Amino acid sequence: MTEVRVGLIEFGKALNDSVTLPGLGELPGGQVSAGRAVRGARARLRRADRVLADNLRLGIMVRKKFFSSDVEPVTDAGFLKDVFVAAGRRDIRNGDALELYTDDAVGPDLSRQDGVSQVVAPAYDQLTGFRAQVLVRDGVLRFGALVALARGGRPVGEPMRVLGLFGPAGPLEELPAGQPGTVLLGFQCDVPPLAGDTLTAFPSPEDLERREGVAVVHGLSDLGTGSVVAAVEVPEGQGALFTVGVRARVLRPVGTTFNERSAVVAADLRILSLARDGVAARTNGGARTFTVGLAFRDLRQNDTIEAYVPAEVAPLAPPPTSSVPSVPLLDVNAASGPELARALSLSPEQVATALELRQRQGGFPDVEAFGVAIGLQPHEIVRLRKRATAGRVALRETGVRQLDI
Repeated sequence: MTEVRVGLIEFGKALNDSVTLPGLGELPGGQVSAGRAVRGARARLRRADRVLADNLRLGIMVRKKFFSSDVEPVTDAGFLKDVFVAAGRRDIRNGDALELYTDDAVGPDLSRQDGVSQVVAPAYDQLTGFRAQVLVRDGVLRFGALVALARGGRPVGEPMRVLGLFGPAGPLEELPAGQPGTVLLGFQCDVPPLAGDTLTAFPSPEDLERREGVAVVHGLSDLGTGSVVAAVEVPEGQGALFTVGVRARVLRPVGTTFNERSAVVAADLRILSLARDGVAARTNGGARTFTVGLAFRDLRQNDTIEAYVPAEVAPLAPPPTSSVPSVPLLDVNAASGPELARALSLSPEQVATALELRQRQGGFPDVEAFGVAIGLQPHEIVRLRKRATAGRVALRETGVRQLDI
């Protein structure tokens, strides 16, 4: 893996929630709570336990001048510094975070395009960087779109984000084909745009994954079968729900205390087993210390295990509304065996497993945990979420009240 997480900006922790830049509008303010923030860095937007967007860019970054309300552009900001940024999203709010990273191998998906625009006249400003007058030749150009610059038919530089889009009357959300406008690119440009260049826009998926939580490795036991059991602890102030079968990635710390970075050394692993106080369990049930089994023999002390659910496994955005009457969801924590078999098309063996585990642990924390427990495949769990829910339970192992998430 080549991804290195180099910093974190948390919004709502800065002295000022926003600043206003002439001709651009408000920029949200945040505090660098880990590592460093470097102008032009790639970023992903986190909100609570969701990763909403990836391949954003810190296209503009400013700080307030000392003893003044004026702002000045900065190229980087260290630990606990306040910054105001433009990254291609207008909906960044207090409580959100931008996770900053580098990745030399994995880039954004450029297989589909939304539109092509031609650069008519570029310009530059010391505060907001590069902008260009463009004419949309085909499709549409939207605010926040991922765009790639090409010169003479060949790509130049790295993909960027549209940080601002303007027409004669002011800011726009999109420019259709045949319409001229001005696009703001800020300081993302590895190669400055020139007249005659083209900007190709690409769609950007949203709601990418749900972060279940993190736990730090404190002890290891190699089982000699290609898998390792790790004693882990959830860091203070953080929550974590680990479930057998859920995906995990391993992050390894690099750098110093005040320049915290971590490299992703393994991803798309599966949590093979969980135990608390030496007793096997399907979930850690809110416990802060437990053991985790992973098929990753290079796991080391002080590594961080990050559990996550990709969007293709558990849809993160609510489905579009429909005029078709909805069918009531079956509660897997209350339904009888025949109801499980009939409504969910389960085999007798799967029904027996579900009833036994439900009796033993007091219920399932969510539908995905239920699906993993009875051996469903990821695509089957996706369908299951449309037909079932997991009602409120009190797990016998912990007594902790849980809600279906």
